Amino acid sequence: LVFILQMAIRSLVLLCALLGAASFPTTYCPSKLHAVYADMHDGDRKEITIVGNSLTIKPSGNNQTWVVNAMIDTESCSAMVNFSVPGKPSPPPVPLQASLWWSISNMGYKSEFEFTDPSGTIAEKTAPLNRWVELKEPQHPEKTGCFKHLNTIYADMHDGDKKQITVDGASLAIRPSGNSQTWVVESQFDYETCTATIDFNVPGKPNPPPVNLKAALVHSRCATGKKTLIEFTDPSGTLAAKDFPLNTWVAIGKAELGIHV
Repeated sequence: LVFILQMAIRSLVLLCALLGAASFPTTYCPSKLHAVYADMHDGDRKEITIVGNSLTIKPSGNNQTWVVNAMIDTESCSAMVNFSVPGKPSPPPVPLQASLWWSISNMGYKSEFEFTDPSGTIAEKTAPLNRWVELKEPQHPEKTGCFKHLNTIYADMHDGDKKQITVDGASLAIRPSGNSQTWVVESQFDYETCTATIDFNVPGKPNPPPVNLKAALVHSRCATGKKTLIEFTDPSGTLAAKDFPLNTWVAIGKAELGIHV
């Protein structure tokens, strides 16, 4: 019994370390914020400014001039955003909820915005529809730790479908989820960096990237919860800058995981 309690305490302490509690900002909802974000779904960039409880969104890196303004609920650090403004191409048919998340990986920590549809018109009310990932210079690598076992479903922000990821020791497998596809991608998990090199060019996989991608496990927290993400970049620099986030997969449902000690 004593051994079991010791292991439980050890696991709890390590889990807190994995979630990077000491490395996240002391408040989930800052009174000031200004950053440019990569839009995982649209493939472009957006500029976000927060002053007090006011949030402003503008396009970045193109000639569009639309502006969206919203008010932030500082307890949940979220805002209802109506993208139906003059000049905004293809706005969602309903206002979306934008929630601020803080994410930590081997590249340090950064802010992200996750979008959901509380009306349930586009998808289930809590289903992640999109993620905007802050663009910032790589920081000193954070020791975030990894999971020895992981089995969960992720929503693919770029493709709009779902993927299943399974980690068993140093082996990682990716499969489609929720459709009739049967392809499988296998790779090795590097516990030092909590990353894996992924070659999506396998039989049956539609439209694979032309190069191998790096998949990094990311721990993400907001004022109301926490989850894991998978962030993809191109180490070769063929598709974008080597540290530019090309896609993010967001965990949905309950994950089955085991801590790597």
